[in-house]
Amino acid sequence: MSEEYMIAGVKLGILSPEEIRKISVVPVLTSEILDEDGIPVRNSVMDPRLGVIEPGRRCEVCGNTMAQCPGHFGHLELARPVIHYGVVKHIYDLRRATCRSCGRLKIPREYVEKYKDPERAVEEIRKLYGKMKSRWPLLARRFSETLKREAFKVSECPFCKAKQYKIKLEKPTIFYEERKEDLVRLNPVEIRQRLERIPGRDLELLGYDPENARPEWMVITVLPIPPLSIRPSIVLETGARSEDDLTHKLADIVRTNERLREHINQGAPNIIVE
Repeated sequence: MSEEYMIAGVKLGILSPEEIRKISVVPVLTSEILDEDGIPVRNSVMDPRLGVIEPGRRCEVCGNTMAQCPGHFGHLELARPVIHYGVVKHIYDLRRATCRSCGRLKIPREYVEKYKDPERAVEEIRKLYGKMKSRWPLLARRFSETLKREAFKVSECPFCKAKQYKIKLEKPTIFYEERKEDLVRLNPVEIRQRLERIPGRDLELLGYDPENARPEWMVITVLPIPPLSIRPSIVLETGARSEDDLTHKLADIVRTNERLREHINQGAPNIIVE
């Protein structure tokens, strides 16, 4: 008899590229779905290792039938990072609240002046935030929001003294830096590099969990490919096989990724790559 456990809680986060690769059973390498005989192509979004969706067959990964096989994830290595549209507001706020050069939280001037040193100011803010978080979590959340809004206004980093430029967002996912000479577009590679520089202790003050939700994970470099069980094929009255809309969309993504990788390998101009 299997052991029973009591669920203590649920914690939500963002999958890191390493975690996506770890849970994956197959890398997706081709946009082809079926071969000439109608058999699913291996290393495609219809690879049979992604789960069993046909009665009587057993999964190559877990050995279970369709009734017991939960399905398995695959993954696609993206040729270039892609900003996740669903969290673009978080990326926008983090870019405005942290230094463009060193990645540190832009501590408001009054805190720096009060404690005479930005590092000490951060430590004092952390102590205050820690007390609020343990006793009054809603108050701690409001404190984080206030700290973030004040950081938006800081024009010079208190740590590295780098000048800060205004960040503009052109929806859905295009970012610009408003420099003196002109608007400079920030590509996803640059944005991800800047998010990587933000220390975990500063992220905590902004209300993020650095262990389970690093901001650079919001810029996708590895795309999880969902199991076949959530996008099963159907057989039409004519006997022809029809794939789920999600499967077709995933194949489109793989196809676009292949073309982009070809352009990069051929040394195409940045205007085409971006």
